[in-house]
Amino acid sequence: MSHAADVTVIATGGTIDKEYLLAGDLAVGEPAATRILHTLVPSVTVRVVGVLAIDSRDMTDADRDVLAREIGAAETRAIVVTHGTDTMADTAEYLASRVADGVTVVLTGALRPETVAGTDAHVNLGFALAAAQLAGPGVYVAMGARLFAAGTVRKDLATGAFVDVS
Repeated sequence: MSHAADVTVIATGGTIDKEYLLAGDLAVGEPAATRILHTLVPSVTVRVVGVLAIDSRDMTDADRDVLAREIGAAETRAIVVTHGTDTMADTAEYLASRVADGVTVVLTGALRPETVAGTDAHVNLGFALAAAQLAGPGVYVAMGARLFAAGTVRKDLATGAFVDVS
């Protein structure tokens, strides 16, 4: 089956976008999605938009409102949000009642920065891109090759895994 749907990727920062600085610190850099997409030959058009560049532990409801407005302004019905993992489930819940009918939003991120060996960024972004095109309308979290509906997931801080709480 062929899908002509375009996908918008909205970057908000988080570990997926972090880069090592010369001083040895980590800082949020350019959207990792742009680098990852250069390794793919997608059959859909993917537009990457950088909206926020923050650690998700610093994410506020005002930031989530900015994100919700960007989602509302997107010209596609399939949207992936790259986000830090610490508050990803909270943002998914926040967005669930603020996303228009017929729109699919999938939040994803990485436990290790895209720029380091052993990152899960590529798998998570690829999975989220597929999920945004194939899942029904609503808000989801895609991590660790699993898709969770908003409000049914949390991050297990001891393991880093995302687990079902429904």
